[in-house]
Amino acid sequence: MSETSIQPPPEAEGEETESGEDIKPTDILFDCPHCGHNLAIDYRGAGLQIVCVECQHTVLVPIPEGMKIDDLDLSAGELLTQLFQTRRMLLKSEQRVAELEETLVSVKARRTELEKSRITTLHRCAELVGVCQLITKYQGEIAAALTRMQNVIAEEQQR
Repeated sequence: MSETSIQPPPEAEGEETESGEDIKPTDILFDCPHCGHNLAIDYRGAGLQIVCVECQHTVLVPIPEGMKIDDLDLSAGELLTQLFQTRRMLLKSEQRVAELEETLVSVKARRTELEKSRITTLHRCAELVGVCQLITKYQGEIAAALTRMQNVIAEEQQR
């Protein structure tokens, strides 16, 4: 694992990550301990667990030397703003969940209707197959009867 830094090396200044975002001087740069992939995260991610974009393993974001986790504490105003934003996002998410649940109920009802229709169609198709088989059977019997009639007529004509 490479040394953790809170500032990018000189060659990384202005560099972009794979997602197209610029690496900032305050970003924490480190390697995934599982696959060695280079990772960059905002300094506020120090001490958090994230998922490596390369190997999907959970990775603990290191805390850079000289930095204390207390350095990340927000002021009361910032916390209040985040709380309000979180509550708004929660309300929107709950509304979206309700919409999706309604959609799910509708989709399940439609699926039930379609399944009933499919079963009805299968039964009708089975009936039609039976009728076609009967017609084929009768057609063969009629053809055989016509052939016998032609033979009888031919015999009568020869007499």
